[in-house]
Amino acid sequence: FGDRTELGERSRGATWQARDGAQVVAPWDGRVVFAGPFRAFGPILIIEHGEGYHSLIAGLGRIDVTAGQWVLAGEPVGGAGPSGGNPASVYVELRHDGQPVDPLPWLAAATGGTRG
Repeated sequence: FGDRTELGERSRGATWQARDGAQVVAPWDGRVVFAGPFRAFGPILIIEHGEGYHSLIAGLGRIDVTAGQWVLAGEPVGGAGPSGGNPASVYVELRHDGQPVDPLPWLAAATGGTRG
């Protein structure tokens, strides 16, 4: 989060390398508000978590949920897929009232890790 991307922009999320087809799960409970292709990002998910929080998940080769569906943290929502000839990687962005928030402390807390 905050590092410069290959295009020189600041990253607004976190990226993990993944095995092609690896299961991707919902980071937190919420309602899927968008599930489908978006511009050059390919298939993405946007999940509304309440209190102004939304997560965006990109790097998906497939989506297993639909808009309007409620998901629980840890519930499978899709599978990782390669993008633009690059190996599979999953990108997660967290926003509060439209502003990017570092997702790593939130993910660590959700998985029982320590907040940094």
